[in-house]
Amino acid sequence: MDMYASLFGDCGDAIVIADQQSKILFANEKAQSLFAAHPSVLLQPLSDTNHTVSVVNEPEGAACYPLREVLAGANFCDRECLLQSSTAAPPTWLSITGYAIHLPEPPHHGALLLIRDITAQKASAVAPAPSAPRGWQGLVDRTAFMARIAAALEDAQQQPTSVAVLCLDVKRLKAVNDTFGYLAGDRLLIEIADRLIHLLRPSDTLSRLGGDEFTLLIEKVDKTDNVVAFVAAIHTALAPPFQVQGHDINIDVNVGIGFSRGTTPDADALLRQADIAMNRAKHSFGAGYCIFETFMQADADDSLYLEMALKRAIAHQEFFLEYQPIFWVRTQAIIGVESLVRWHHPEQGILPPAKFIPVAEKTGLIIPLGWWILEESCRQLKAWQDTLTNAEKLFVSVNMSSKQFAQTDVLDRIKGILKATGLAATALKIEITESVLIENSSSIIEILQAIRDLGIKLSVDDFGTGYSSLSYLHKFPVDTLKIDRSFLENADSDFEKLEILQSMVHLAWNLGLEVVAEGIETPRHFAQIKALRCESGQGFLFSEPLSTEAFEEVLRSQTDL
Repeated sequence: MDMYASLFGDCGDAIVIADQQSKILFANEKAQSLFAAHPSVLLQPLSDTNHTVSVVNEPEGAACYPLREVLAGANFCDRECLLQSSTAAPPTWLSITGYAIHLPEPPHHGALLLIRDITAQKASAVAPAPSAPRGWQGLVDRTAFMARIAAALEDAQQQPTSVAVLCLDVKRLKAVNDTFGYLAGDRLLIEIADRLIHLLRPSDTLSRLGGDEFTLLIEKVDKTDNVVAFVAAIHTALAPPFQVQGHDINIDVNVGIGFSRGTTPDADALLRQADIAMNRAKHSFGAGYCIFETFMQADADDSLYLEMALKRAIAHQEFFLEYQPIFWVRTQAIIGVESLVRWHHPEQGILPPAKFIPVAEKTGLIIPLGWWILEESCRQLKAWQDTLTNAEKLFVSVNMSSKQFAQTDVLDRIKGILKATGLAATALKIEITESVLIENSSSIIEILQAIRDLGIKLSVDDFGTGYSSLSYLHKFPVDTLKIDRSFLENADSDFEKLEILQSMVHLAWNLGLEVVAEGIETPRHFAQIKALRCESGQGFLFSEPLSTEAFEEVLRSQTDL
């Protein structure tokens, strides 16, 4: 088939692809040459290294069948086998890797065999052990890689073909490094490179630019689908688990693809496009790859601009806070406020958190911004308490990022802010997301307990949008659940949603937790939370977020808390 020929025709190893009925769909020139004397051998048993009998004449069932094994669900890597013919030809040692494969063209499912002739190594007794990686042989450094991209782009101008550059980001490498150490992580990367090299044609170029990223140059690309199929083969090749210190570890990659197309960018631009697409693939669900499109460059430029603008905004104090009142449901009296950050952008005007918080989280700028929000919130509430009678019993609720909790001095910073502002710890409530609790469950409990011991209350924000379970909450020293606004939508007509909401409230009571409802925007929402007996809530029905001056006016108009 043309697609397979384009992908694997010039590959240095023998490549065989078969469908689910064991019919050979494709065998490259290397495979045809290797099996010329016995073309049906792949359907016959191949003996393992402890057998020396002819594979063609082996009694059926006495040894392994590579294609049948893969089609039955087995995967294997670098299995050494001895191939013997019924003629006087000398035996051939093979290293066979087999994977189930899923490609975009029919029959979709089948088997891929990567076969290497290791007879010469066996003869000289220097063949590597099946599990031993070949190191970084076959990879080029960054300078050579960029030079090959440039040369490929120049050649592509003379032909009706394009050039593709792939950026591969290895998932979960950090977890391997943290658990087993960096030496284990490096060995894993070598094993990954070894599997990738099996797929390459002589014209393809693989490089590791550092960290957990590989780059791959594919020349003479006829169709986009061919590269997509090659990416599918990469995912398939990496699917079998890797052995890391005796443990099976599953690893996959996010792949970004950049094509030269008609515009023929330079080498640096093409690599940058693949990198942008790879970062987009990290946040996409499903295919495991992303092809660069022009709008992504604008998004990347906007993101970089936003990051630089955020640094300037923090330095020039362009942020301010608004305060949304939190009401006691039974009396509708204000009992506290949630502080919400806004950015007074010099060119774009007032920006809501959704416009800049994701970038701040990604870049780490949320750490200085988060501490400013906490300090300013405490300072403002203390100022209200000192000047307004109705503010004496109020609390302020402030969101804190997981990156702030990851700082070693988080407790000292909170203590320092309370001391500097003079606010009592009992007037502060810190909000965290449930994902922070789960992802840091082994390290955050002690920190949360120390914060709570100061008198600060802890609230789980947007509850129900992540793990949607109260089963883990008994482990954490929290006081309040804030039910996400999405649970109020259509709860009176969506009985499944209503049941979930009722279960959350009842189980929270059993754990001694206060329940706060967010997003109360209509009288129907209000009726629902009263029926559920939520203690407190917030939303546009009561009040939108207010400026400092507007909130002071609301407080003055309220005669009793």
